[in-house]
Amino acid sequence: MPSQAVDDLWHEFILYTKAYDAFCQNAFGRFLHHTPAAVLTPSQKTSNEGLRRVWWQACKEENIDPKAPATLPLLFALDGELSIPGGYRYVPDCGGVRTVSTTVGIEFSTQCGGDFSSTSFDGTTDGLGDGDGGSGDGDGGGCGGD
Repeated sequence: MPSQAVDDLWHEFILYTKAYDAFCQNAFGRFLHHTPAAVLTPSQKTSNEGLRRVWWQACKEENIDPKAPATLPLLFALDGELSIPGGYRYVPDCGGVRTVSTTVGIEFSTQCGGDFSSTSFDGTTDGLGDGDGGSGDGDGGGCGGD
C-alpha cells in the first residue's frame, strides 16, 4: 500500500466483515484477503512487484504516463498532501531528488515514482504493465492482498 493513511483506513474497514465482503465482491468480484507485511516471504518484502502493479493501475486510472510521470497519482500523493506523520512520500521524477539535499525539504525516505518503471531500482520491472511482466502489453492485472 503506497499510502499509510489509506492502509490504516483499510485495516479499519476489514474489521467490518460484512461491509468489507460486499465491497470486495462489488469492486473485485471476489473476497480480497489481507496479508500483513509481517508474514510476507523475504522475496516479497524486497520485491517492488506489488507497488508496481498499484503504480501502473493508479497512473492508468488518472491518465498519467507511468514510465514518465509529470505528476503523482492521488494514492501516491495522499500522505504528503495530508502531512501524515510517518507516511510515505513520493515524487514523480527522481532526477532532481537525487541531486537535491535534504535542506530544501526532500527527505531520504522519499520514493521516486519513475523508479517503478526502471530496472535500476531492484533489477526488474515485474508487475509493471497490464500483465504479469514488465512489458506493459499483457492482458492480466492484479490487485494486492491475496
